[in-house]
Amino acid sequence: MRILDRILPRNGLFAGRPALTPRQRADWDANGFLCLPGFMSKQEIDAVKAAVDREWANAAGNDHEIDILSGPNAFRTFRMSEAPEGARREAYKLNNLFARRPEVRKVALSARLRGVVSELLEGEPLICNSLNFERGSQQPFHLDTWYMPPPVDNRMVAAWFAVDDVDAENGPLVYYPGSHRIPPYRFSDGRLNENREERPLCDAYLEREIAARRLEPTEFHGKSGDVFIWHAQLLHGGRPIRDMARTRRSLVVHYWRACDVPPGDVRVDPGSGRYLGYTLRGEIKF
Repeated sequence: MRILDRILPRNGLFAGRPALTPRQRADWDANGFLCLPGFMSKQEIDAVKAAVDREWANAAGNDHEIDILSGPNAFRTFRMSEAPEGARREAYKLNNLFARRPEVRKVALSARLRGVVSELLEGEPLICNSLNFERGSQQPFHLDTWYMPPPVDNRMVAAWFAVDDVDAENGPLVYYPGSHRIPPYRFSDGRLNENREERPLCDAYLEREIAARRLEPTEFHGKSGDVFIWHAQLLHGGRPIRDMARTRRSLVVHYWRACDVPPGDVRVDPGSGRYLGYTLRGEIKF
């Protein structure tokens, strides 16, 4: 379903006023997400497509990593230069193009989006991670803070840029509106980072909270050019792909606040904005 009552205007975001209206801010606080319909230009959509095509066309010696999510090599990670035959036809994610591709940073830090994310974070956004998909992730429900908790609690948001149309057939995003209001589960070391041995306890806690709050999962069926933003603690995942012949291309970007990161770890792209000077996986040197 399309969430038409939780959208941002397409134009005029910075005409002498905040990027978010009071209603939109209240909706974010209550539900933990915002939908920005038709937010990307055709040029931005084409730039994301072209960036991925260039990676595959130049796979020789390419050290960007892909996580394969379906097929005989599911749940294995390869450098692009070592990707097995047919990998691109599977569900996969291509990690951290932001590190070397200014065209990806330009889309992720467009002036309009940067204004929105700045208000949500209450500070200048910094790219800490990016993921490119050509099909749905089919990922189980999870919290982004299990994998990349921000330096300051609740100061992270994610943006999902739809390159293709998305519906029930090609693996849509699914999420629990309001789940960001569940008090975070901390593992035995006191952190938000996932401890796999303790996941059953964490999962049981989330299940109890979801039932007590009567939260229901919602699918995001979007159009090419839409941008969907969610809170760091929003529980979300990916539905199964019913039609593997269809792509569901997207760019996902996670943002921290630049002010929460040591200055020596921050890089500045003069054409867009700030990004982390290393990848959280540690796989790319730049």
